Amino acid sequence: MKDLHGQAIRDYYRNQTTHPLVLHNSYDDPEEMSVEVFFREEEDLSVLEHLALIEAKGSVLDLGAGAGAHALILESRGFDVTALENSPGCIEVMKQSGVTKVIDQNYQEHSATYDTVLVLMNGLGLAGTLQGLTPFLRKCKSLLRPGGQLLIDSSDISYLYECGVDRPKGYYGEVRYCYEYKGEMGEWFDWLYVDQKTLATYVRQAGMQLEILHTEETDQYLARITL
Repeated sequence: MKDLHGQAIRDYYRNQTTHPLVLHNSYDDPEEMSVEVFFREEEDLSVLEHLALIEAKGSVLDLGAGAGAHALILESRGFDVTALENSPGCIEVMKQSGVTKVIDQNYQEHSATYDTVLVLMNGLGLAGTLQGLTPFLRKCKSLLRPGGQLLIDSSDISYLYECGVDRPKGYYGEVRYCYEYKGEMGEWFDWLYVDQKTLATYVRQAGMQLEILHTEETDQYLARITL
Protein backbone atom coordinates (compact mmCIF):
# COMPACT_ATOMS: atom_id res chain seq x y z
CA MET A 1 0.00 0.00 0.00
CA LYS A 2 1.04 3.61 -0.55
CA ASP A 3 2.50 5.08 2.62
CA LEU A 4 0.54 8.34 2.47
CA HIS A 5 0.01 8.68 6.22
CA GLY A 6 3.70 7.90 6.76
CA GLN A 7 4.64 10.60 4.25
CA ALA A 8 2.42 13.10 6.07
CA ILE A 9 3.96 12.16 9.43
CA ARG A 10 7.50 12.46 8.04
CA ASP A 11 6.75 15.81 6.39
CA TYR A 12 5.23 17.15 9.60
CA TYR A 13 8.30 16.07 11.57
CA ARG A 14 10.52 17.91 9.09
CA ASN A 15 8.26 20.99 9.03
CA GLN A 16 8.06 20.57 5.27
CA THR A 17 4.37 20.70 4.48
CA THR A 18 1.13 22.55 5.01
CA HIS A 19 -0.91 19.96 3.12
CA PRO A 20 -3.71 18.25 5.08
CA LEU A 21 -3.99 14.50 5.49
CA VAL A 22 -7.55 13.67 4.45
CA LEU A 23 -9.29 10.50 5.59
CA HIS A 24 -12.09 9.20 3.38
CA ASN A 25 -14.52 6.72 4.93
CA SER A 26 -17.35 4.39 4.02
CA TYR A 27 -20.02 6.04 6.16
CA ASP A 28 -19.79 9.84 5.81
CA ASP A 29 -17.96 12.77 4.24
CA PRO A 30 -14.13 12.87 4.22
CA GLU A 31 -12.43 14.49 7.22
CA GLU A 32 -9.11 16.20 7.67
CA MET A 33 -6.92 14.18 10.05
CA SER A 34 -4.61 16.00 12.43
CA VAL A 35 -1.06 14.69 11.98
CA GLU A 36 -0.12 16.48 15.20
CA VAL A 37 -1.89 13.73 17.16
CA PHE A 38 1.02 11.39 16.38
CA PHE A 39 3.48 13.74 18.10
CA ARG A 40 1.73 14.44 21.40
CA GLU A 41 3.70 14.88 24.59
CA GLU A 42 2.76 13.11 27.82
CA GLU A 43 0.60 16.00 29.04
CA ASP A 44 -1.46 15.84 25.83
CA LEU A 45 -2.53 12.20 26.14
CA SER A 46 -6.09 11.15 26.91
CA VAL A 47 -7.06 9.58 30.23
CA LEU A 48 -7.30 6.24 28.42
CA GLU A 49 -3.76 6.51 27.09
CA HIS A 50 -2.37 7.61 30.45
CA LEU A 51 -3.97 4.57 32.07
CA ALA A 52 -2.62 2.23 29.40
CA LEU A 53 0.93 3.48 29.96
CA ILE A 54 0.51 3.21 33.75
CA GLU A 55 -0.63 -0.41 33.35
CA ALA A 56 2.34 -1.39 31.17
CA LYS A 57 4.79 -3.81 32.76
CA GLY A 58 8.01 -5.60 31.88
CA SER A 59 9.20 -5.65 28.29
CA VAL A 60 6.80 -3.82 25.97
CA LEU A 61 5.93 -4.21 22.30
CA ASP A 62 4.35 -1.04 20.89
CA LEU A 63 2.52 -2.65 17.99
CA GLY A 64 1.70 -0.17 15.24
CA ALA A 65 3.85 2.44 16.95
CA GLY A 66 3.20 5.27 14.48
CA ALA A 67 5.60 8.16 15.13
CA GLY A 68 6.63 6.57 18.45
CA ALA A 69 4.90 8.92 20.91
CA HIS A 70 3.95 6.15 23.35
CA ALA A 71 7.27 4.34 22.95
CA LEU A 72 9.25 7.48 23.79
CA ILE A 73 7.22 8.11 26.93
CA LEU A 74 7.67 4.54 28.14
CA GLU A 75 11.39 4.67 27.38
CA SER A 76 11.68 7.83 29.48
CA ARG A 77 10.18 5.80 32.35
CA GLY A 78 12.84 3.13 32.02
CA PHE A 79 10.89 0.50 30.07
CA ASP A 80 12.47 -1.84 27.54
CA VAL A 81 10.31 -0.95 24.52
CA THR A 82 10.26 -2.36 21.00
CA ALA A 83 8.43 -0.20 18.45
CA LEU A 84 6.98 -2.25 15.59
CA GLU A 85 5.86 -0.55 12.37
CA ASN A 86 5.74 -1.23 8.64
CA SER A 87 5.29 2.37 7.47
CA PRO A 88 8.59 3.62 5.98
CA GLY A 89 7.73 7.20 6.90
CA CYS A 90 6.99 6.33 10.51
CA ILE A 91 10.12 4.14 10.75
CA GLU A 92 12.27 7.05 9.58
CA VAL A 93 10.69 9.47 12.06
CA MET A 94 11.08 7.10 15.02
CA LYS A 95 14.75 6.49 14.28
CA GLN A 96 15.40 10.21 13.98
CA SER A 97 13.43 11.10 17.10
CA GLY A 98 15.39 8.69 19.29
CA VAL A 99 13.27 5.56 19.71
CA THR A 100 15.87 2.96 20.71
CA LYS A 101 14.43 -0.27 19.29
CA VAL A 102 12.58 0.10 15.99
CA ILE A 103 11.57 -2.90 13.90
CA ASP A 104 10.31 -2.49 10.33
CA GLN A 105 7.99 -5.47 10.01
CA ASN A 106 4.38 -6.49 9.59
CA TYR A 107 3.10 -7.58 13.00
CA GLN A 108 1.87 -10.86 11.50
CA GLU A 109 5.49 -11.83 10.80
CA HIS A 110 6.81 -10.88 14.24
CA SER A 111 7.68 -13.76 16.59
CA ALA A 112 9.34 -12.40 19.75
CA THR A 113 7.43 -12.41 23.05
CA TYR A 114 6.78 -9.66 25.58
CA ASP A 115 5.23 -8.98 28.96
CA THR A 116 3.01 -6.24 27.50
CA VAL A 117 1.74 -5.79 23.96
CA LEU A 118 0.44 -2.24 23.58
CA VAL A 119 -1.88 -1.39 20.68
CA LEU A 120 -3.45 2.05 21.07
CA MET A 121 -5.35 4.59 18.92
CA ASN A 122 -8.23 2.18 18.24
CA GLY A 123 -5.78 -0.69 18.03
CA LEU A 124 -8.39 -3.38 17.47
CA GLY A 125 -8.88 -1.82 14.06
CA LEU A 126 -5.86 -3.79 12.87
CA ALA A 127 -8.09 -6.86 12.79
CA GLY A 128 -9.74 -5.27 9.76
CA THR A 129 -13.05 -7.11 9.94
CA LEU A 130 -14.98 -9.12 12.48
CA GLN A 131 -13.86 -12.26 10.65
CA GLY A 132 -10.28 -11.13 11.16
CA LEU A 133 -10.68 -10.57 14.90
CA THR A 134 -10.01 -14.17 15.95
CA PRO A 135 -6.77 -14.47 13.92
CA PHE A 136 -5.68 -11.08 15.26
CA LEU A 137 -6.25 -12.10 18.88
CA ARG A 138 -4.47 -15.41 18.35
CA LYS A 139 -1.48 -13.59 16.85
CA CYS A 140 -1.35 -11.20 19.82
CA LYS A 141 -1.63 -14.20 22.13
CA SER A 142 1.48 -15.70 20.50
CA LEU A 143 3.42 -12.51 21.29
CA LEU A 144 2.76 -12.74 25.05
CA ARG A 145 4.97 -14.35 27.62
CA PRO A 146 3.34 -16.34 30.47
CA GLY A 147 1.55 -13.80 32.66
CA GLY A 148 1.65 -11.23 29.85
CA GLN A 149 -1.05 -8.78 28.83
CA LEU A 150 -2.46 -7.14 25.74
CA LEU A 151 -3.51 -3.50 26.35
CA ILE A 152 -5.72 -2.39 23.50
CA ASP A 153 -8.54 0.06 22.81
CA SER A 154 -11.58 0.30 20.58
CA SER A 155 -14.94 2.07 20.36
CA ASP A 156 -18.61 1.24 20.07
CA ILE A 157 -19.62 3.29 17.01
CA SER A 158 -23.32 2.41 17.04
CA TYR A 159 -24.00 6.11 17.66
CA LEU A 160 -23.03 6.83 14.03
CA TYR A 161 -26.15 5.08 12.81
CA GLU A 162 -28.52 6.93 15.11
CA CYS A 163 -28.14 10.09 13.00
CA GLY A 164 -29.50 8.92 9.67
CA VAL A 165 -26.34 7.25 8.38
CA ASP A 166 -27.12 4.02 6.52
CA ARG A 167 -26.23 1.00 8.65
CA PRO A 168 -23.90 -1.48 6.89
CA LYS A 169 -25.23 -4.90 5.97
CA GLY A 170 -22.75 -6.78 8.16
CA TYR A 171 -21.40 -5.93 11.60
CA TYR A 172 -21.83 -2.20 12.18
CA GLY A 173 -18.27 -1.79 13.43
CA GLU A 174 -16.75 -2.73 10.08
CA VAL A 175 -15.73 0.39 8.14
CA ARG A 176 -13.39 1.25 5.28
CA TYR A 177 -10.90 4.09 5.04
CA CYS A 178 -8.69 5.68 2.41
CA TYR A 179 -5.98 8.34 2.86
CA GLU A 180 -5.54 11.34 0.57
CA TYR A 181 -2.39 13.43 0.74
CA LYS A 182 -1.02 16.10 -1.62
CA GLY A 183 -3.75 15.24 -4.11
CA GLU A 184 -2.86 11.52 -4.20
CA MET A 185 -5.34 8.85 -3.16
CA GLY A 186 -4.24 5.71 -1.36
CA GLU A 187 -5.87 2.28 -1.36
CA TRP A 188 -9.02 1.57 0.62
CA PHE A 189 -8.46 -0.59 3.70
CA ASP A 190 -10.67 -2.31 6.27
CA TRP A 191 -10.82 -1.11 9.86
CA LEU A 192 -12.74 -2.57 12.79
CA TYR A 193 -14.44 -1.04 15.82
CA VAL A 194 -15.71 -3.58 18.35
CA ASP A 195 -18.30 -3.13 21.09
CA GLN A 196 -17.41 -4.59 24.49
CA LYS A 197 -19.95 -7.43 24.43
CA THR A 198 -18.77 -8.66 21.04
CA LEU A 199 -15.14 -8.42 22.07
CA ALA A 200 -15.82 -10.46 25.21
CA THR A 201 -17.25 -13.28 23.08
CA TYR A 202 -14.26 -13.38 20.74
CA VAL A 203 -11.72 -13.14 23.55
CA ARG A 204 -13.34 -16.08 25.31
CA GLN A 205 -13.32 -18.11 22.09
CA ALA A 206 -9.60 -17.38 21.73
CA GLY A 207 -9.00 -18.88 25.17
CA MET A 208 -8.18 -15.57 26.82
CA GLN A 209 -9.65 -13.31 29.50
CA LEU A 210 -11.00 -9.77 29.13
CA GLU A 211 -10.99 -6.91 31.62
CA ILE A 212 -12.34 -3.46 30.71
CA LEU A 213 -10.08 -0.94 32.43
CA HIS A 214 -11.70 2.31 31.34
CA THR A 215 -14.61 3.59 29.24
CA GLU A 216 -14.86 7.19 28.05
CA GLU A 217 -18.02 9.18 27.33
CA THR A 218 -17.38 8.68 23.62
CA ASP A 219 -17.73 4.89 24.17
CA GLN A 220 -14.04 4.43 23.51
CA TYR A 221 -12.62 1.92 25.98
CA LEU A 222 -9.36 0.38 27.11
CA ALA A 223 -9.20 -3.40 27.52
CA ARG A 224 -6.69 -5.72 29.15
CA ILE A 225 -6.60 -9.18 27.55
CA THR A 226 -4.61 -11.91 29.28
CA LEU A 227 -3.81 -15.58 28.76
